[in-house]
Amino acid sequence: MSRATPAPSRARSARAPATTPAPAPRRAPSAVPRHYLSLPHAVTVELTVLELVKDGLKKAVAEQAFMCVYGDAGVGKTFALDTVLATGVVPARQARLGRLVPPPAPTPAALRSHLADALNLTDAHSENPGVFDTALRKTLAARDHLLVVDEAQRLDAACFEYLRYLVDDPDTTVAIVLAAGEHGLAVLRRQKMLASRTAVWLKVPALTPDEVRWAIPRFHPLWQHSDDSALEHLDTRLCHGNFRRWAQATHHALRLLRRPRADHSFSGRAVLEDLLDARLLPHTDAR
Repeated sequence: MSRATPAPSRARSARAPATTPAPAPRRAPSAVPRHYLSLPHAVTVELTVLELVKDGLKKAVAEQAFMCVYGDAGVGKTFALDTVLATGVVPARQARLGRLVPPPAPTPAALRSHLADALNLTDAHSENPGVFDTALRKTLAARDHLLVVDEAQRLDAACFEYLRYLVDDPDTTVAIVLAAGEHGLAVLRRQKMLASRTAVWLKVPALTPDEVRWAIPRFHPLWQHSDDSALEHLDTRLCHGNFRRWAQATHHALRLLRRPRADHSFSGRAVLEDLLDARLLPHTDAR
């Protein structure tokens, strides 16, 4: 998880220890989304982004509008959305949740099919677009819906227009969250119809160095007793405040600790330089 900085909104705007870690508290299987690589003992860190996402979702649902969430790959956009939605406190009006990840370059016809699957519309599949649209609009009018579209930059203008058509229908009650990478923001910005229909633009940036020192020891027991200089060194060299990179570094470090005669001291820089550098490709600092 990472913190977040809300961008100016638009017209409808209100944005380890060395030893084996102790087992984490058991949770209900659906309570929290899994961490990257299903990292054992990883903990969801309560950073500002969760509250910002929660507030943004409430606003989007209340206004039946779009919410655009963007940021560099791996900073925690999808994890933040999943974490907040898993709490059950959002959306406020108990909207039915649908989720889809469009394939590259989807057509409106393909989007219709994915929407039917995402919203469990088993009786809405039809080769006739008009019949399908009527069934979909009837479903969206029956109760509140929240649709989360990950990798939204894959959509083209025709697909965005179809989503606009669903939001603008006077009988439907649907809010749509569009999540995109930092480079995908340009795709969203080009869609003029989003300007007046977006309740929140929310940027999820990488962790700052101060946040790394605070959050990473809480993220996983492996780093609880690492000194600040070691964390700063690994972050500067490989992770750059990116939670996915930190999950990768933790995954590789845990594997190394399981080796016979492994050096179990992760408090200094030597192990990080000699062992992790060879396992993580260089990463650009987006901060």
